[in-house]
Amino acid sequence: MMDEILRWVATAGTIGAGLVLAARARPRITGWAFVVLSAASIIWIIVGYLTAEYALMVQNVVVTLINLFGIYRWLIWKGKV
Repeated sequence: MMDEILRWVATAGTIGAGLVLAARARPRITGWAFVVLSAASIIWIIVGYLTAEYALMVQNVVVTLINLFGIYRWLIWKGKV
């Protein structure tokens, strides 16, 4: 039951943040979309662990690293584009 709730939370977060990225929102909002995507990826890692879906875990470890780069790029880095 808990893994099903986590799946839906991660799904909603991924869809919502994906829509923000696709809309090419303002940079600050885009950065926060990467924060939501990172949280969703971490939830997917937890779901993968709980359900012994190791491919899901590995995929989302990589996706989390990509999202952390997005956070750095859109919320932290102050250089020129």
